[in-house]
Amino acid sequence: MTAFFAMFKRELAHYFTSPIAYVVLIIFSILSGWFYVQGFLLPYSLYCQQYDMMQLQQQNPMMGQMPAPNFTELIVPSLFGTLSIILIFLVPLLTMRSIAEEKKEGTIELLYTYPISDLQVILAKYAAALVIFSITVLLCAFYLALPEFIKEGGGIVEWKPALSALLGFFLLGAASISLGFIFSAVTENQIVSAALTFALLLFLWVVGWASQSDQVEGLAKTLAESVSLTNRSDGLFKGLIHLSDLVFFFCVTVGALFITMRSLESHRWRG
Repeated sequence: MTAFFAMFKRELAHYFTSPIAYVVLIIFSILSGWFYVQGFLLPYSLYCQQYDMMQLQQQNPMMGQMPAPNFTELIVPSLFGTLSIILIFLVPLLTMRSIAEEKKEGTIELLYTYPISDLQVILAKYAAALVIFSITVLLCAFYLALPEFIKEGGGIVEWKPALSALLGFFLLGAASISLGFIFSAVTENQIVSAALTFALLLFLWVVGWASQSDQVEGLAKTLAESVSLTNRSDGLFKGLIHLSDLVFFFCVTVGALFITMRSLESHRWRG
């Protein structure tokens, strides 16, 4: 366990001594903040103002057609759906150097001489990447809490479905990072690792989008819905927690880390 924490601290420190963590967090903050304010918060505020005006005009025929504004229903699922697309671009930056850089610089050979197992190496590196990603989850939690501070008395956000959305976003990121580790383990080139990770995550997103088309039917539709990470997270974004979705993310994460470990073991024996 001591070796694990030593490796974990080493990896976490490397993220912050290199530009990676700062680039990922700054890009995510700018993009997510812009989409949240311009794409969701301001339109929601305008909708609330229009609804209040309609209430003052009781005879207005539009009143019955305008549902009461609900922050959680109107914003939360769409917001996290947008943020999940941003992850496709940022996760490769987090994972591309994890193992590929060790191979390229030859430092991975030193790891083989340390009293630490391949599993501990993978888990330590994965935990460090997950800590960086968790900061983005906390930022999303701040976004959700922001209206509570703005409006006196709060009560705008329904926290049970909001926490479900945060859980879905965390699981989506955790699974995506684990998939990125596979490509970081099978190549020595960080650019190739990032490109392959991006291609896979984009493919899984496109598959989920295609499964919602009426042109895709039968087994193809079922298969597409089953493998899509974004489709599995949609229910969580809406506040619906299904055991099957939790098991799916768990299996993807564990399976990807297992493949990564086997790849590292293979490199060890070849070396």
